[in-house]
Amino acid sequence: MEITKLRSLILLRVFITYLLLASFFLFDQRFVIFTYPVLLSYLAAFIFFLTIIYLIIYKFLQKSYDKTPEDTMRPLYLFTYFQITFDIILIITLIMITGGIDSWFSFLLLVNVISAGITLGRRTILIIAGVSGVLYGVVLELQFYQILRVPYLRSLGPKDFFYNIFANITALLLVAYLSRYLLIDLEQTSRSLVKKERDFSDLFAFHREVIENIPSGLLYTDTEGKVMLFNRPAEQITGISRETAVGMTISDIFDFIGLPPSQGIYKGTMAANNKIIELRFSLHTDNSGQMMGFVITFEDLTKITELEREMKEKENLAAIGELSANIAHEIRNPLAALRASIEMLREGSVPADKTARVMEIALYEMDRLNKIITDFLVYSNPRPPQFTEVCVTAMLRETIEMLRNSLADPSAQSDSRLQIITEGLDEDVIITGDGDKLKQVFWNMCLNAMQSFRCPAKEDNAGQSRVVVAAKSAKGYVTITFQDNGVGIRPDTLKKIFYPFFTTKKGGSGLGLAIVYRIIQEHMGKINVRSAEGVGTTFNIILPATHEAGGHLDDHG
Repeated sequence: MEITKLRSLILLRVFITYLLLASFFLFDQRFVIFTYPVLLSYLAAFIFFLTIIYLIIYKFLQKSYDKTPEDTMRPLYLFTYFQITFDIILIITLIMITGGIDSWFSFLLLVNVISAGITLGRRTILIIAGVSGVLYGVVLELQFYQILRVPYLRSLGPKDFFYNIFANITALLLVAYLSRYLLIDLEQTSRSLVKKERDFSDLFAFHREVIENIPSGLLYTDTEGKVMLFNRPAEQITGISRETAVGMTISDIFDFIGLPPSQGIYKGTMAANNKIIELRFSLHTDNSGQMMGFVITFEDLTKITELEREMKEKENLAAIGELSANIAHEIRNPLAALRASIEMLREGSVPADKTARVMEIALYEMDRLNKIITDFLVYSNPRPPQFTEVCVTAMLRETIEMLRNSLADPSAQSDSRLQIITEGLDEDVIITGDGDKLKQVFWNMCLNAMQSFRCPAKEDNAGQSRVVVAAKSAKGYVTITFQDNGVGIRPDTLKKIFYPFFTTKKGGSGLGLAIVYRIIQEHMGKINVRSAEGVGTTFNIILPATHEAGGHLDDHG
């Protein structure tokens, strides 16, 4: 039972009493049924005095209830039960002094039964209704036999008294039953609502804990970008309190975000604290698909960006060290051969008929050394590309024609069984690029494919070594494919083929594919490779049709 219901019961009693009393005096006490009008005034005064006592006890119980609610429940229940029971006596008294069977106030017994149900619950409502009916019947019987000298109309006989008592008792029990039924439903609904409220509170607390403890910043904005939710990590990342952030716009917090916001990923630096922030905007829509706002998660990437920069610097230093070692290795070999040849000529230990051969070796090693240095200069300090409109297929046709001529030259050390097949080179494909550099790419790729057969050759089913060169254009990009059925590349070697000075070929500089990779990057393209030992290798070069198209593609090797 709630203590507030008890206070409402006390105030309701006073209100009804003095409403009836005021209406009585308003009509100058001119009512036939009011047999004892003076007693009515005494009854009102008594109820007023009783109300004061009730309020004093109520204040005492309220203080006790605030301190120890469980210990106060029983005295509170007994006090309420006493009031409801004593109200039956007061109502019966009012009925008797206003005419008994002729009284208009028997309905107050029904009000008292309902009050009992509201304050004490469904368990006592039938008891209160039964006690009220019994007392009402007793006092009417006492009036009928004039034991209680309350006058009534002489035209009323025993049947009238019996029917009146029967009707009122029936009304009391019926109201008690219906009230009890409604109270049962009300209690069940109340328990259900309490459970729902508790579940909702738990769910709300859970969601709030999740929102407040996720590692990323989280905020919610309306469609115009006004911040409505701001979690604890968002405060820590931005340095802005929740109270300040709510009501601001997203651009006030992150000055690199424009209004109105749109879905996507944004990255920028906050002017307030120089933190690098990455934000992800997601749309929030209702069941009908109407946009309600934006759910935004963001992270502080300052430390990650710093670590990435440090790792890149270390990778660059490691690459420089590896490159230096490879350069030293490549230069040391021709220098050693050159030194040996010069020492032999200086000592005169070389027979006259072999002097020319030693000189040829020295000159060859000098040319080889010069080629290594020249290729390295080309790789390390490339000429800026000069972009013009060039025909990719025409350059491929020229390159393949030169290769076929070299295969047909008997003096050339080439595999006569090698066949070069072209696909899609009949139509002209125009792109924006540097023609000279692209020719260098195509020449190196074709030579690389041809040289894959110099190892113990793997022949196809027809006993023929093949190089397939294909080109196709689609959706603003050109794909150029170089495919061979040579020996293939080992998996541990495949990831290193674009490194400078890395080579598995005897006499190779290891800069050919590195230069190809650099040129493809300059053209904002990408190159990837697939290879299997004993099956062959396929290089795919993808170039944008224009220098501005599509931005830079990711490189894979």
